[in-house]
This record gives sequence, C-alpha cells and structure tokens, in this order.
Amino acid sequence: MTAAQFTNVTVNTQASISYDGRCSSHTVMFEDGRHKTLGVILPSDTTVEQYHFSTNTSERVEIISGECEVKINGDEEFSYYRAGQSFVVEGNSSFNLRTEEIVQYVCHLEG
Repeated sequence: MTAAQFTNVTVNTQASISYDGRCSSHTVMFEDGRHKTLGVILPSDTTVEQYHFSTNTSERVEIISGECEVKINGDEEFSYYRAGQSFVVEGNSSFNLRTEEIVQYVCHLEG
C-alpha cells in the first residue's frame, strides 16, 4: 500500500492530460531515480466508453480511491479493481479502463 505522502521528491508541475481533461497525472521523481505518477481519472462519458493507455515500462497501478474495470492487452475480459487493490501491466503493452466514478491512483513505474 502506498504511503499517504512522499517526502524528498521532485514533482513535475506540468500535468499529463488526456481525453479532454478527463484523465490527468503528475510525475513524482525520487532521489534514488525512481518515478511514479499520481493521477485522477474522471468517469467515462458517452463519447468515451473506456480509456486506452499504453505502457513503455512495466507499471503497477495502485487504486487509491474509487473503483474501475481494467482489461490488460491480451486479456479476454475486464477485471474489477477498487481502492487498496492494484494491477500490473507489462512494458510495451496497453490496457483499457472504464469507470463510473472518480478514480485516484499511483502508478509505480517498475521497469
């Protein structure tokens, strides 16, 4: 489980924003070279039934609040995740996410 706060970090103040502002995140850089992103995903709307995200490196996505369904590239069905749970996506892959509520997450870049 993620700590409630991170200390001794640098935060990129320029957000990564996609899907007309419905998804946004900030990169957090640690002194030891690790990176994480902290983000918010708003509920899917009628024009976007699900969000599609690509990965460059292996990522462990930890749900901090809310709930969502995720379908990782290669999976046949969506899986349900809620606060306190996480899922892993391999590098150079992708996943689809859909939600009916606000989701906050920490993405641990592990590659």
